Amino acid sequence: MADVKFASAAWGFREMPLPEYFGAAKGLGLDFVEVNVSPLSPKHLTFEATDADIEAMVAQAADAGVTVVALAGGNNFAAPDVDAEIARVRRQIDMVALAGAQVLRIFAGWVGASQFSDATFAQVSDALVQVGEYAAAQGVQVAVENHGGITATGAQCRRLLAEAVASMPAGMPLGLNFDPANFRHAGEDALSALLVTGDLINYSHWKDVRYEDDEPEYCAVGEGVIDWAPIVAELLDSGFDGYWAIEYETVADIVRGTRDSLAYLRELV
Repeated sequence: MADVKFASAAWGFREMPLPEYFGAAKGLGLDFVEVNVSPLSPKHLTFEATDADIEAMVAQAADAGVTVVALAGGNNFAAPDVDAEIARVRRQIDMVALAGAQVLRIFAGWVGASQFSDATFAQVSDALVQVGEYAAAQGVQVAVENHGGITATGAQCRRLLAEAVASMPAGMPLGLNFDPANFRHAGEDALSALLVTGDLINYSHWKDVRYEDDEPEYCAVGEGVIDWAPIVAELLDSGFDGYWAIEYETVADIVRGTRDSLAYLRELV
């Protein structure tokens, strides 16, 4: 098996208090964890988390024998008050640095495909430059997730990130959180997207997608429609050395789904 750094993504564990989540991840054989920072996951961290909250989280992780390597934050750089969104992400970068973690996962901007324009791309890209520069100064990496809308395709992600990444110092302080299932959910072939964005990837999320009555539904890796072998092989060949965070999203059987996804990927790597 290749030397791959598997981690637990946080969203599926959003209903678990942090000590329980950390214990579950350790029980699955995962030493690295991601933690939510969102008003939608108050059992993890919210946007208002204090330095004391961060320190308590780090202590709880240490007690469970895991390391927090990433925070999954939130933002909308397509919003009218983009300066407020930039300030929010800067605070999240500070949280990552205080936790001794490495990555902040963010989004680009929430705007429908029929609404975004060249001006939208420019606003989001400029915001990414600003937070990337701030992250570089803090020794943190920012990973922008492909999540439909303005990041639905590999070409769109490249348009948003390529110039910004080129202006950053070495060490990938700004890059793409590669989520193959999100690409497939948005109608983009995940392997094609990887071939377009491979040099921009600094973090990754892993789940699958299947279709029920023509409606997409996320599922465990290997239980959906994605052909995983060429994607895994291409990512390994690309030299990517970031975290592979398992993101099974269904709360009801989160341990089962994470375990099965992890087992499937370990067979491939």
